[in-house]
Amino acid sequence: MELLSGKMTSKGQITIPKELRDKFNVYEGDQFKIFVQDDKIMLEPVKKKKLSDVLKNRIKVNEPIDIGKMREVAEQELANQYKQEELLSKNE
Repeated sequence: MELLSGKMTSKGQITIPKELRDKFNVYEGDQFKIFVQDDKIMLEPVKKKKLSDVLKNRIKVNEPIDIGKMREVAEQELANQYKQEELLSKNE
């Protein structure tokens, strides 16, 4: 096991050495599970989930999820709903 050291600030923040950040693909803002094992403090990166992985058990998809396309469809649906409401209010 390679020995690397980090440093804790007065606010309790710990710097993870760059070699480890690169090796485990962790970045600013990433979250970690922190637990104690015997007399050691252990950190485990929280795995990020892709939207398609989260949704695959809830809905059936035959192609990759395109967030941009989803946004376009939602905007178009909202515009259509607005137009229908506007027409209904004119007919009243």
